[in-house]
Amino acid sequence: MQRLFGLLCGEMQDDTPLAHASANARIHRIALTAAGQNQIRRREHTEHPISPAIETLRQHAFNDVDLTRVAEQFSMSPATLRRKFIAATGMPPKVFQLRVRLDRAKEMLAISNFSVKAIASQVGFDDAFYFSRIFTRREGLSPSAFRKQNRRL
Repeated sequence: MQRLFGLLCGEMQDDTPLAHASANARIHRIALTAAGQNQIRRREHTEHPISPAIETLRQHAFNDVDLTRVAEQFSMSPATLRRKFIAATGMPPKVFQLRVRLDRAKEMLAISNFSVKAIASQVGFDDAFYFSRIFTRREGLSPSAFRKQNRRL
């Protein structure tokens, strides 16, 4: 959350249409993140705590993650991890991991000069073409088109 607020402050200082749109999107993301954290906390009062598993997956999202090992680490079966993960986040662990990867890729496309291939590698994709295909399917734009629309340098 602190990182999101820090980025928002930077965007609020720039008085351009792109900065305004970016700030609006960031505010929406902050609200969704806060709502999600609130839902997780409420559920943890009645269920096995899942926040540590979510945070573990977020921290390791750019690497290959063995969900069986993550489940074992938190003393649950893979099926229980998946069920609780969906209940807490609204998505299965692998979809969550992909969302974290794509969100980071979008940030990098908007603020860096790294090539699409370099960004794909940094967010955990070995194949830049596969990354571009997934990015386009999920975001509705190719990575290059996204960069052109959201450039913040």
